[in-house]
Amino acid sequence: MLRISHFRFSLRITLLCCLLATGMLRLSYWQWERYGAKERYLQELERRLRLPVVPLEELLREVGVDDPEALLHRRVVLEGRFDFEHEIVKRNRKDSGDGPGVHVITPFLLQESGRAILINRGYIPLLYAGREKRVQFQKDAPERFIGLIKLTEEPRSFLSPSDPPSGGESSRVDAWLRVDIEQISQQIPYPLLPFQGEMMSTAAPEEVEAALVDNSDTRNEIFYLSDNMNKVSTGELNPNRSYPVPAFSTVVPSATHLLYVIEWAFMAFLTLLIGFGLQCRSRHRLVEAAPLE
Repeated sequence: MLRISHFRFSLRITLLCCLLATGMLRLSYWQWERYGAKERYLQELERRLRLPVVPLEELLREVGVDDPEALLHRRVVLEGRFDFEHEIVKRNRKDSGDGPGVHVITPFLLQESGRAILINRGYIPLLYAGREKRVQFQKDAPERFIGLIKLTEEPRSFLSPSDPPSGGESSRVDAWLRVDIEQISQQIPYPLLPFQGEMMSTAAPEEVEAALVDNSDTRNEIFYLSDNMNKVSTGELNPNRSYPVPAFSTVVPSATHLLYVIEWAFMAFLTLLIGFGLQCRSRHRLVEAAPLE
C-alpha cells in the first residue's frame, strides 16, 4: 500500500492565504519605511546633540517659537526659578532601581524674559507622588542647569486612557498620563512655551544619545501597562541617589523595526506554505507485488 500526495487546487484557500500574505508583506514594507525614517531621525538626533550648548533665550531669539521641531533635542542652558505651586506629575513611570513611580513636571520661569517652560525634573518613587510629600524634593532645585528640549506629547489612540479635563470649572489635575502642554496650560495662570524640557544628568553628547536610544518594551507600554507596574515598591529612598533622578524619554532603535520587517516577511512565507500544504491531498493506492519466479 503506497500513500501518494497530489495537489488539488482550492480557490478559497488560495485567495485567503494570498490575502493574508499580502497584508503581512504590506506590514513588512511599512516597518521597512519606519526603519528608514528612524535611521534618518537618529542621524539628525546625533547631529543636534553635537551642536554647542547655548542659553535657551539665545536660541529662541535665533529660531523663534513657531517651529518647535527645529528645537527638538537641542541642549540648552536654562536660568530662572521653578514654580512649585503649579507642579504636576506624569504618572505610570518606572525606574530600574526603585520600580514604579512618577516624573515630576514643574514650570520654570526664565530669568531674562519671564517666559515659562515645563521641565521634567525626573523620577521619584510612587510613595512620594503626592503634593505634600513632593515638597522635600523642591528644596535644592537648581536655578541654572542644562536641559534637553522635547516636544509636547500627542494624545494616544482612542483605545488608550485619557487625562481628565483641566481649566475653567474643572478641578486642578495633579497627575497626568502625558505631557500635553495645551491641556496643562489650561490650569496655569501664565502662557507656556510650546515645548518642554528634560533636566540632564550629563551634557556629554555620547552619553545623552546612549540614554535616549533605548530598546524599551513598547508592546507592554501601549496601554501604559508593564510588569513593573504590578510590583509593590518598598517606598524607601536610596541614600546613594539624588531625587528627582533625571530621566530621558527614550527612542526605540532602528534595529527594532528591522526585526519586525523580517518577522512579517517570514510570517507571509509561512502562510503561503501552509496554504500550499492544505491543498495537498494524500490518497492510498494498492500496488500488487509481482509474482516470484
